[in-house]
Amino acid sequence: MRKESASLHWTVALYLVLFTICVTANKLYPMEAAVAAEDDMAVENTERYPESVHKENDGVCKIAYHRCKADNNKYSLLPSSPALSRNNAIAIITAKADYKLSFEIVPTATIADWASILHFNAGNKDCCDLGNRSPAIWFHPGSTRLHVRIGDSVDGNWGIDTADALPLNVRSEFILECKGKDVKLTVGGKVYTATQPTHRYSGQLIVYAGNPYWPVAQAQLYGLDYEALYSR
Repeated sequence: MRKESASLHWTVALYLVLFTICVTANKLYPMEAAVAAEDDMAVENTERYPESVHKENDGVCKIAYHRCKADNNKYSLLPSSPALSRNNAIAIITAKADYKLSFEIVPTATIADWASILHFNAGNKDCCDLGNRSPAIWFHPGSTRLHVRIGDSVDGNWGIDTADALPLNVRSEFILECKGKDVKLTVGGKVYTATQPTHRYSGQLIVYAGNPYWPVAQAQLYGLDYEALYSR
C-alpha cells in the first residue's frame, strides 16, 4: 500500500514538472511562436517584399524573398522599387520568351544622353545579339520619351519607341506584354502594338536598374513586376 502511494506521488510530481516546463517555455518564447505564425500568414499575403540583396562570388546581385504569394499564385522575381544607379544589377532570372513586365515610373529630370532605366541582359554586352536587350528601356536624350528594345533573333535591337514624353514628377504606368508574335506596350494610358519578326530570347538574364553601358535615368520606379506568360 505504501509502495503504490509513493508511485502515485512520483507520477503526479512528474506531471506537474512537465506542465511547469511547458508553461514556462510558452512564456519565454512567445516571439518564436509569433514569427512562425507570421511566416505561415505571409504565404497568404498578396504583396511581394524583397528580404535582402547580397553579392555572390561572381559579383552579381541575387535576391532572397519572403514566402509571400502574389496574385494567381505567382511569385515576384524582382524587388518592387529598386533605386536606379549605373551598373546596378538587381537580380538574375530565367526568362521565358512570353512575359509581362510592369511598373510605375516617375521621371524627375532629363539628361543629354540615352538614359538607362531597366536592362534585362544576356551575353554581357549592350547590343545587338539575341538576348542582349530582352528587354531594355531608356529615355531618349533630352527627353522622357521611351526607347523600348525587346530584341529578336534577326535584330537584337528591335523594339518600340513611344510618341509622347512622360510628365516630370508624375507617376506613369508602364506595361509590356509579349506573347507569341503579339507585342503590346502601354505607357501612360497610350497603347502601342507591334508584331514580333521571328522570336524572342529565353534563358538566364541579369537584370539591371541602370545598366553598365549608359548613364542612368533620373527617375523612380514603383511596383516593378515580371512574370512569365503561359498559353491556356
